[in-house]
Amino acid sequence: MTGESMAEDAGRSLLPVGKESYSSYLRKNMADIGALSDDQKWRLPFPELFGESLSQVLDAAAADLASALTMLGQGDRLSQLVVIATKSQSVSAHYAPQEDESGLVVVSDSLVALCTSYCQHVSRELSPIADTTSILKSFLRFAVAHFKGTLVGDPARLASVLRYHHVNRRAHGVATALITQQDRRDEDGFSHHDTADLFLLMTIRFLLGHEMAHHALAHHTECSQSPEQESQADFLALQAGNLVNADVMKKNASDIGFVRKQWLEDAGEFYGLVSAVIGMLAVQSLEEALLVRRGRTHRPARERAARLIELSLGDARIHERERILGHRDASFRKRIDSERYGLELLTRSLAEATDKAADFSASPEFDWTVLPTAQVVAPTERHLREVARLDGLLCQPDESLAAALAHSPLHDGALYALAGDTRRAMRAWKVPDATIRTTHDEATALAFYTLVHCIRTASKTYGFSGEDLHELPIVAATLISRGLTHEE
Repeated sequence: MTGESMAEDAGRSLLPVGKESYSSYLRKNMADIGALSDDQKWRLPFPELFGESLSQVLDAAAADLASALTMLGQGDRLSQLVVIATKSQSVSAHYAPQEDESGLVVVSDSLVALCTSYCQHVSRELSPIADTTSILKSFLRFAVAHFKGTLVGDPARLASVLRYHHVNRRAHGVATALITQQDRRDEDGFSHHDTADLFLLMTIRFLLGHEMAHHALAHHTECSQSPEQESQADFLALQAGNLVNADVMKKNASDIGFVRKQWLEDAGEFYGLVSAVIGMLAVQSLEEALLVRRGRTHRPARERAARLIELSLGDARIHERERILGHRDASFRKRIDSERYGLELLTRSLAEATDKAADFSASPEFDWTVLPTAQVVAPTERHLREVARLDGLLCQPDESLAAALAHSPLHDGALYALAGDTRRAMRAWKVPDATIRTTHDEATALAFYTLVHCIRTASKTYGFSGEDLHELPIVAATLISRGLTHEE
């Protein structure tokens, strides 16, 4: 007997994220796949927390959330909870209950990178509206946002940043980040990055808090099968996160002058909701883009967000407040209405970007032209063009994908895949039977890169090397993934 809990033992089977800072970790991933030039001087524009390892970041957030959950009367089971950051392929953020009452929470390295992209985009787009140097300019910009129906502009740029991450994870199996000139940090004073850092910390707390809430509430059903439990975990995560967020904002209030306590609480609650929606979209983006089978994870982001917003800003909250006060509260009603509207304006284009970035079906080629290569700091222009070229190939119809394999030993298997026989296709590619059974097991999650890896491993028996070993298995995996999706 080792004295370990079952959660600790289960965590050992996962691929851990390195102990280096998360900035160094992502930079190494990009260097390994040739996305950076040897002489490229590049620093991730991430907050100071990314100077620590991802495990340290999650451990600190988990400790804060555990204190908050205890204050909410939900801390009894938390001593048996294990939190792990992983680079495993088939995970976004997940809670796994164990028979000994311990619990395992797993968070993907990719998920945090995606959240960072969302938060940078939101803060950059909001900064002109939040410009306190000119009330008139802020009012005019908000009026334009009202007319357009969104606060954060064209979703195409965000979609491109997300898409870059997704293509690399599908092709190489590693987390990466696309950095533009706008993402460079201003070392001199306040910039939109301060807001981005705030959103990112809140988003991490919500995502981690959601999984911790499942353990605190003793949930054992897959959350995608229980919308009610999913909503319970979301709401408890929001409450716990808001306690932590409010505490942090109060501690920092002295740095921004006299601020009313109630304003801090109201602002913290609204930002917490925004961050929760960002986290939900990031999970959906990862699961739709990177997992072939994703039905056993989280509910769709729009559904989750609608439920959480109704719980937080619904009429029931207004009626309960007015019942306690004994009279109608017009100012509170106005605040709730404005927050509902603000959330709608803020998240509409984020949801659209999420859908665009994660669509790898046979569809029109993804439009990379909205992201001028001259504005990209990292990766190199050559690598970005290669990613765009590969992306265009993989969004072709099945017949075109099979044609791309026509002059290779993978062609016979491609024809079987076209006919809908994915098992026979993989046998023709010399994939071991045990691996074929695993990839076709509908009870387990399946990542796109898992298909690439097993086909690439088998392809070495054909003597594939260089570009063929890189590209042809990705094309073959695309055919198989579409076939498996149709089988469901």
